Amino acid sequence: MAREKEWGRALARQLASELPAAVRDLPELRLTSQQINQLRIAFENRLIETMGEDTGETPSAVAPPTVKKKS
Repeated sequence: MAREKEWGRALARQLASELPAAVRDLPELRLTSQQINQLRIAFENRLIETMGEDTGETPSAVAPPTVKKKS
């Protein structure tokens, strides 16, 4: 069970890390960097909850926020 939870958290982090790039593709949204980061965290939390994780296991409690790797 622990392995599945870790896999779910890793998948949530990976998916949520793509959100800022998607938001930047929609400049008419006019979100600030802080708003984009808050949206990413909320989305990651939602994914973790949806995957059946404990609600107390937020991204900040599980691991530091994902840093986008430079290509």
